[in-house]
Amino acid sequence: MDNKIKITSFEDGIVIKISGELDSSKTGLYKEKIHQSMRAYGPRYIIWDMKDLTFLDSAGIGLILGRYNEIEKIRGIMGLIGLNTYSRKIIAISGLFQIIKEYNSLKSFMKEEKINQ
Repeated sequence: MDNKIKITSFEDGIVIKISGELDSSKTGLYKEKIHQSMRAYGPRYIIWDMKDLTFLDSAGIGLILGRYNEIEKIRGIMGLIGLNTYSRKIIAISGLFQIIKEYNSLKSFMKEEKINQ
């Protein structure tokens, strides 16, 4: 699977879809692309779609945590969707589930967080 990042916008937020590996060789480039999107859209919500993620290491966790810290400063909300067994285990071990919630889908995130209702 190709390593890619795709960022799309929705009501006051962005979805960051990562395909392939999220490791130290990708985080610098991905961080810049995410920052560009954050400047362009000014999101209050960030959703990480990890359905096509095949590998996640500490650099990837750091990328997610760094964006959480940024969105938290504006009292925004971050969520995770599409986790497979592997990525869910890595995220659990890292402790991210203590601050970032997993949702079934973007639609369920919007419903639970009462966005655009």
